[in-house]
Amino acid sequence: MRELDALDTKIFGLLAENGRMSNLEVAAQVGVSEKTVRQRIRRLIERDGMRVVATMDLETPPSRLIVLVRVESGQRFVVADRLASMPQVDEVHLTTGAYEMIVLASFESDSDALEFYVRHIEQGPGIAQSVSTHVVETITRSTTRPDHFEQFDEQASSVGSLSELLDLACDVATASLGADRVHVAAGNVWPADPASSPWPSTMRWRGLSSRYVEEIRIKGQAEGIVLPNIVKHNQHVFVADARTDPLFRSVTDLVASEGFHSWLGMPVCNGDTRRGTLCLYWNNVITYREDLVLRVQELADTLGKHLARYSSESSDASDAPA
Repeated sequence: MRELDALDTKIFGLLAENGRMSNLEVAAQVGVSEKTVRQRIRRLIERDGMRVVATMDLETPPSRLIVLVRVESGQRFVVADRLASMPQVDEVHLTTGAYEMIVLASFESDSDALEFYVRHIEQGPGIAQSVSTHVVETITRSTTRPDHFEQFDEQASSVGSLSELLDLACDVATASLGADRVHVAAGNVWPADPASSPWPSTMRWRGLSSRYVEEIRIKGQAEGIVLPNIVKHNQHVFVADARTDPLFRSVTDLVASEGFHSWLGMPVCNGDTRRGTLCLYWNNVITYREDLVLRVQELADTLGKHLARYSSESSDASDAPA
């Protein structure tokens, strides 16, 4: 293809952004006559291979994962071919640097994403090390992001204790995110040596029974259910129906007796330091919504910023009004 001159480049750029723009609109934008634009477009199509095509915005996959993969010596192409052949994988990029490839994959649920990561990445042949992260939002030049929790940020700056901060987070989560129940914990959740810190130093919750919280604490320590997975992988996990999802199989009866269906767990971090967890519960079955996950992430990030002020505070686990 020949090198485009300045006018052709402008015309091509306008049509690339809006293929439905009329010749008159293009002419007005570039400062030439409609006839000139028409001739230039015809030449771009016939000689330079330009195509003006229609596209359709497809529904965003419910759960998207990016994985950085470091492979064993000599296994780069073997691993890349294996992963690229899997239906969940959208793209595999071979890269330079500390990791040899980047894997982009899409799933119907966070449960499927977690199972894929454990079975085919962590336990995958030829893979020496990996780091994964969920995609919660894609930013473009036209994206505008409202600050949903500016008021929470201001109020959190003036609270006098860690318990007050967690109480405020519970209130905001139920009022602003539509959750029927919420549990927030601050501290070193499930450390390598559970005996040193068997449970976060401070917890608060709304709408959950003390029995439920205690049972989850005990089962989580013993069986490594969902919450430890959030801590281990430092990622959110969404469960549309905890009564049927395999991730909650060991506590299905407890979930049914408590009365909720949907669940979303989010790590609370400040920089690279994990400060705790934020868990939301809904009484009905809800579908994964990227905007909801993004808003919960914003709340968790704001909470994590303020939790850093209380990193040395250690108090007994405490209840919050139901």
